Amino acid sequence: MKSCLCGKRGTLAAVIFAVLCIAMPAAAQMKMDVMQKWMTVTVVHYAVVGEYSADTLIVDAGTNGRAEVKDQVEINFDWDQTEGKLVGEATFKNLPSMMGALRNGADGCQVPTLDGPYEHFTLQSVKPGIGAQLALTAQRDYPAAGMPRNCTGGLESVPAKSVVVNEGLTVPGTMMLAMELEAGGNLTISPAGNSLIFTDKGWTWTYTPTPVK
Repeated sequence: MKSCLCGKRGTLAAVIFAVLCIAMPAAAQMKMDVMQKWMTVTVVHYAVVGEYSADTLIVDAGTNGRAEVKDQVEINFDWDQTEGKLVGEATFKNLPSMMGALRNGADGCQVPTLDGPYEHFTLQSVKPGIGAQLALTAQRDYPAAGMPRNCTGGLESVPAKSVVVNEGLTVPGTMMLAMELEAGGNLTISPAGNSLIFTDKGWTWTYTPTPVK
């Protein structure tokens, strides 16, 4: 006997709808027009903008070379939401990191010096990940620096260094756009109601889906 999930798209959508109805708290409300729109869609195009903003370690030595850093990356991909997998290849665009005033994280200590820019997250590849995730591989570039010895002593040379950063990017289901999400949570809906916004570890990821088929 075939599982009900193996039937036509309408059957699968009905099952998803029923599960969501059961899982929703009694006080929660669903936007039925939005639900019905995404129930008929198999493949979704996601335009994703990731914006980083946080106090960050800039010098790859000790813990005292810090600054406010902003960075941005844009990712576009198609996603089969019935099977939870990437369709084709993703494309992406990196923007340069922006850094605020460098400081020594220890009060009263001399500020380090930098010889070059700091790049927080230069995306290099986007591949299928585990479950409903994409596997992101990026490069982080630390500049050469002069780090003060013993807080106020002479500067010790720190060489430039690049490291590989691996992150998993969860793809939120479009049905979430039809739900009333908890205010102040990590996942919210944009005021226009067309994007999902996820915040984590200094990153704000904005997912804007559009139907493909």
